[in-house]
Amino acid sequence: MSSSFQVVTNIKEIARLNQQLSQRLRKIFSIKKSREITYPSGHHNGTVYFESSHGNSVRAWSPHEGDIKLCNFILSGDPQSTEWMEITVQLNFPAGVYDRRKAGAFITDENGDVFIAHRGKLTKGHAGLEKEKVFREFASRTIEATDREKTSKLILISALDDPDLADRLWTFGVEAREVATRLAEAEYDPSTIDDADAPPTSSSPMLKLRAYFDEYAGESNSKGHGGGTRTVEHGDIVKALEAQLRETGKSQKAQAIDLAIVKEDENRVDLYEVKTSARTSDIYTGVGQLLIHGECINSRLKMPVHRFLVLPANPNEEHRQHIGNKVGISVVLYRKHGSSYRFSELP
Repeated sequence: MSSSFQVVTNIKEIARLNQQLSQRLRKIFSIKKSREITYPSGHHNGTVYFESSHGNSVRAWSPHEGDIKLCNFILSGDPQSTEWMEITVQLNFPAGVYDRRKAGAFITDENGDVFIAHRGKLTKGHAGLEKEKVFREFASRTIEATDREKTSKLILISALDDPDLADRLWTFGVEAREVATRLAEAEYDPSTIDDADAPPTSSSPMLKLRAYFDEYAGESNSKGHGGGTRTVEHGDIVKALEAQLRETGKSQKAQAIDLAIVKEDENRVDLYEVKTSARTSDIYTGVGQLLIHGECINSRLKMPVHRFLVLPANPNEEHRQHIGNKVGISVVLYRKHGSSYRFSELP
């Protein structure tokens, strides 16, 4: 499968990029401490760099260069405490020889820009979590990239030169822990088991919707966002949209679609497709996705599907009339507001 993203596989180049990452983070995390660090496979005494010298949950970073991996531990804690610190998430890159088993990866897009990505390798306790379920939780930022002779699926976190690099890394760390906890709890809760082969019943519409999502798990968001920067922005927009709509119904997502809000009380599903431009090609793609995926959801759930195309600007008047009057798709506009986004014309 071809892709506009490429994983950096040259060991010397990975080491160089990790050094750039370290230089950027050390400008922000300047309070140096020696702490005991714990993680599922053990613990060790390491150097931890805190963002500030006082506080209960101060962001922190602990780097370590070994023979087989370049470690970047994302943590938080009290700089003045002597208690052990638990890793929030690990972002480790291969050293010595190339190894896809390390969770971190540097990738480049079609413009040659460098990004930091995660391979979806999360654990809870001593157990590893199913990667496909992890990727589904990060669907709006999951991409596929050429990885030597293979194609790898990854979660795009941040551009290496992004001024908000630290914020994006720690936001991902918090989200990753929340996802790990949620998925681990689902393993032991029969009511949340996600089984595409389970017989659907009228009382379990979410199970049917999950099964629909599983059928499209192989689709990729690697195309259509215009490179890594647009993919990261796309994920931010979907996240902000979900946060604003989550109280109106049950939020569901998958790699094939950006967001579905299931409103069981109203017997309807609101389906959203986000595009980071209002170019004709993006509008055509978005309309097609909404039509096809909407029909699949309707077939599964037997619920009316209301479709919404989320854009930064209105399409031209003729397109908007046809989209709304003939196709039945509503346009939602967004604009950046601070570090998040605001939406107009939501239902």
